[in-house]
Amino acid sequence: MGPQINVIGSFFPSWMLCAAIGAVAALLARQLFVRTGLDPYLGPRSLVYTSLGILVTLLLWVAFFRG
Repeated sequence: MGPQINVIGSFFPSWMLCAAIGAVAALLARQLFVRTGLDPYLGPRSLVYTSLGILVTLLLWVAFFRG
């Protein structure tokens, strides 16, 4: 098992925290793209935002939990 994080006395795998932050980052990026008018020019949106969330998740994992 990988690194764990203590959250209010309960231990969670650190990848769960990274995945949650990645999902939030993808949602914030979508809002930013809609406000700037870039959203209609993106390719398949589900692929773009999923890939963005995975990218942020993996970058956080490597940056903080190199294991």
